[in-house]
Amino acid sequence: HMANTYYPRGHSIYKQGAKGDAIYFINSGTVEVTTKEGFRTTLSSGDLFGEGALLDPNGRRSASITCLTPVHAIRISREYFDKYVQSSEKLNLSLRERDRFRKRDRAKTILREQTNLREFDMAEGEVLFEHGDGGNALYIVSEGKLDLKARGGATVLSIGASDICGLHALLMNKPRNTTAICASEKCTIQEMSADDFFKLYKSSDSIGKSLREVAARRDFLKAIVALTGKTFEDAHLREVFDAVDLDQSGAINQSELKELLNVLDPSFSDEVVQDVMEAMDINDSGTVTWEEFHHIFNSETTGTGEGS
Repeated sequence: HMANTYYPRGHSIYKQGAKGDAIYFINSGTVEVTTKEGFRTTLSSGDLFGEGALLDPNGRRSASITCLTPVHAIRISREYFDKYVQSSEKLNLSLRERDRFRKRDRAKTILREQTNLREFDMAEGEVLFEHGDGGNALYIVSEGKLDLKARGGATVLSIGASDICGLHALLMNKPRNTTAICASEKCTIQEMSADDFFKLYKSSDSIGKSLREVAARRDFLKAIVALTGKTFEDAHLREVFDAVDLDQSGAINQSELKELLNVLDPSFSDEVVQDVMEAMDINDSGTVTWEEFHHIFNSETTGTGEGS
């Protein structure tokens, strides 16, 4: 079930696309994480890797792992992992969201590493785009902070360095549904054209899925702000959840989610509603429970999450 293992420098622990049957905890040493899409990072002592394949229905590795140094690790079998995860719903949600976060971060990192980006500076209070503008580019924050504001002026989300905005208009082929304003003394922005974005977006199912998840979660936030008229941070999470959970069942179902999203945009298709449900439904149950909702937005609004 659990075994201490040793891998020499240069050893390939597993390759992207391979079937996964274990996770690994690094006791000492450093491994490199790479993907076919161009993502690259390192993990070292105290880090865990490999859980994604054990949580994903297809069971495939989403990255390759290679030892940069000799590595001592604990190998934990799928059987032991499954028993461990099933013992705690909170742990299950935490591991699943951690895996999703990693994949969203990989997609954003790949966007940032493109060379065909136009960089420019903005002053505090300057508008990057307005509600209703056409969407012909994606924007990456290189430095500073942007506030994304709803039509009434309430702040939906604040994003900082390394984050992105402008996804909704590109993916939906619709006008912008927020206004983006520089909220720091200076903002340095990188612009990616729609053509360049879609070449990358269509080049990888993993990148596409992760970026759709970012956009879908943000549309949920925008709909909440449209419903309450408050910034998301000013709203009490339980009150927000109960306002969407119309039948008070303790879980938001597809029809309740659609009703919420209609407040933001009545033209949203069933496919869009399904995308938002999949983005929020961490444990793939077909609904969004209070525990899932709290897990996602409590961390994100307190600054410890991905910020969607």
